Amino acid sequence: MSITPQERELVTIAVAVACGCKTCLRENMLVARALHVTDEDVADAIKTAANIRRSTTDAVEQYILSDFAETAEPEPDFSQHDNPRIQALVSVGSAFAVNCASSLKKYVATAKTLDITAEDLQEVVGLSAYMKTVAASHVEQVMCPEEFEDETNTLTDYTMPFGPEHCAWVGHCRLMTQLQPVEMAQETRAVSGGAKRA
Repeated sequence: MSITPQERELVTIAVAVACGCKTCLRENMLVARALHVTDEDVADAIKTAANIRRSTTDAVEQYILSDFAETAEPEPDFSQHDNPRIQALVSVGSAFAVNCASSLKKYVATAKTLDITAEDLQEVVGLSAYMKTVAASHVEQVMCPEEFEDETNTLTDYTMPFGPEHCAWVGHCRLMTQLQPVEMAQETRAVSGGAKRA
């Protein structure tokens, strides 16, 4: 079974949190509401992603302070959650977003025990990779504003106002909730390869 639009949106929200992209988070919260994702599922996805972001930072700090000694990580346990499947998908997406290979391996292994298919996991990873690119674009706008706005303070490529309350990637964010895995991979490659954004 493929992941649902609601599951995709929860993964997207989690990845936005894991990447620290408030602009992406705000836009995808609107999409989640349009898809009737429950507030409880959204809150759980945000909490999970925030915990993974924090624990990854703590683990890296501990790794450096202990002269690069590996420490044992607890095995993931999703049995306490109302929806272990969503918890696993969100965890995989978040671990990929924060570049934590050791956590990602554990979450993927646990997800497979919940009958989450390789295709589902590939879709989650493709979505996470795409969202990382989108989040990075917002940082690029800060550092290279001349590439994103003209003298009228408008995003040239999008003809929409520029500012924290506007996401230049709104169309892409919404599109990603409807794409199939192969289309998502193609879209990700196009954006990360520097193709002109439509």
